[in-house]
Amino acid sequence: MSNWRFYAVHFVIALLGLAIPSTLIGRRPPSSSEHIPPGWFVYPDSKLKHASETTSRCFNFSHDEWHVSVEGDDVKIAKWSGRKVDIPSLPPRLKLEPGMPGRTVSAGLSGVIHFANGWLVAYDGGEFGGGLWLTTEDGSETKRVLSDNVRAVEPLDGGGILVLSGLAHMSMDFGNEFIFSNPDGLNITLQYSAHLDGAPMAYAKLADGSVLFVTTHSLHAITKSEPATKLDHGFPNWMKVQFPNSIVALSDGTIFIGMRMFVLRLTPNPAGYSEDWLLPNSCRKFEMKQLDCVCKP
Repeated sequence: MSNWRFYAVHFVIALLGLAIPSTLIGRRPPSSSEHIPPGWFVYPDSKLKHASETTSRCFNFSHDEWHVSVEGDDVKIAKWSGRKVDIPSLPPRLKLEPGMPGRTVSAGLSGVIHFANGWLVAYDGGEFGGGLWLTTEDGSETKRVLSDNVRAVEPLDGGGILVLSGLAHMSMDFGNEFIFSNPDGLNITLQYSAHLDGAPMAYAKLADGSVLFVTTHSLHAITKSEPATKLDHGFPNWMKVQFPNSIVALSDGTIFIGMRMFVLRLTPNPAGYSEDWLLPNSCRKFEMKQLDCVCKP
């Protein structure tokens, strides 16, 4: 892990330069009108800055959850129907262990990595618990590595496994970052750990091996090289209950974060980043109705 340096960088309204691969530094900043998908518009920042508590509550109660993805170098926004995990073939003799959140070994599964002689199996059952287990090749032996809800488990370029854990539920909001060695049988070594400012909600691995991830409060980056810029800002307080579900970065450095009600666009500029909150054209006005933030064109 010696070739990795870890940076937890927190953003608010203007953001970072480090979240983007170093190969993008110095490119022409995109204009403010670029990368807005058809059918979407930028909600006026002046209205957000002066939003009342009732308006913020409306945002939180919205039934619209937006997921971002990329096709080529275009961002795509679609309704989010919940996290889906592609369940691979699990170890044939793996059995339900104490602490696994469901009634089967696939219930609450959040990630699986198969190694030469074993598996890492991660679970996130929300308020029902979760954890990280190491198993032998056939699953007949297991070892519990973590007791937290595991939100992400991702191999790092150059070796090592990134694990993000935590939970945002009612009054609970906590998160942790771990780097483990690649396992050897039932042996695994913790190489790095840090408390986060909130629960990790979404992550993306970039082409250069960097990893971006979003907590309930901020954006973080893990990179192999020194960041060119290191700013310290956090998301606006009301965003902590918008529950980001996805994050993407385009080749020019623009970042999109999908969440409840809004999509956040972070656009690089000479001073760092500007942020814009995107809404569909059908949601130029909104109001609370029976525990929903109902949109109007």
